[in-house]
Amino acid sequence: MTNRQSAEARQRLISLLDSFKNRRIAVIGDLIADEFLYGQILRVSREAPVLVLQYRDLIRVPGGAANAANNLLDLGCRTTIVGSVGQDDPGSSLARELGRKKADLRFLQKTRGYRTPVKTRILAGAHHSSPQQIVRVDRVAEQQPDFSLPWGRFVGALKNVDGIILSDYGYGAASPALVERLRKAAARIPVVVDSRFRMGEFRGVTSITPNITELEAATGLSIGPDTGLLHRTGRAVMLKQRLECLLVTQGRFGMTLFQSGKKPVHIPIFGSDEVADVTGAGDTVIAVFTLALASGGNPEDAARLANYAGGIVVMKKGTATVTQEELRAAVTSSL
Repeated sequence: MTNRQSAEARQRLISLLDSFKNRRIAVIGDLIADEFLYGQILRVSREAPVLVLQYRDLIRVPGGAANAANNLLDLGCRTTIVGSVGQDDPGSSLARELGRKKADLRFLQKTRGYRTPVKTRILAGAHHSSPQQIVRVDRVAEQQPDFSLPWGRFVGALKNVDGIILSDYGYGAASPALVERLRKAAARIPVVVDSRFRMGEFRGVTSITPNITELEAATGLSIGPDTGLLHRTGRAVMLKQRLECLLVTQGRFGMTLFQSGKKPVHIPIFGSDEVADVTGAGDTVIAVFTLALASGGNPEDAARLANYAGGIVVMKKGTATVTQEELRAAVTSSL
């Protein structure tokens, strides 16, 4: 890339960042409470070959679709949240945290008999060492929430929405059946999907943002480092699922963007490959990617901004967000 091309690219990305605060994104999906329980290692237990930890702290932050929304809010985007939480403490804390940041909670339902999914990561370390995750405990409802989207009111709200994120963690709030209704009601705006277990069922959306493992699971292929197979698979998924673009994240190997009628674009990882924590990085990627598309950016520029964002949050501990200032600094320093 020449100096002139670099300057032009930098200006485009900065202009996109400047327009983030004027956009509104609707996040439809599974709202999760991410917990981080910190302890200090005391000794090995006499009862079993396990560590005994001295409890230090418990931190609860938005996860899943709530993390995507939290990233949008920290980027200055007006955010409408659509989904369910239980009538429980984790659900109440999610609503409080997102409400404190001025999220639109008109379509957030507190569902009787439903338990808000909670993922508790237990981290331990010695007195002078950085704590490391040693186990994760998931508490999820045995039944999916009885979520009924008030479609008439929601269609009215869509008139003021610039983009939609569907965040499907398998708990029932975001479904392939919803896509057709959204396509008809929101044909003018980007609809982007992140689905953990059934990405192959979402068709006709603007884009899907799987990681390489999710792509392999959906296609039944072991892609690994085979770039040729990745490219063939990406093109096949684009065609089969009628996508405008496909963004595949590959951990320390960066990400690859597929667009109809264009060659795949590989974007190397931003920053160091000495990752601190990958928790929630996919939520950050879809948030920034969708927000950039909704701000008028082309898919490649949107993917590059999302790549910067992913590189920033994996260097932070726990479920983290990214800010406009951090993204601006990353763009300025690398282009």
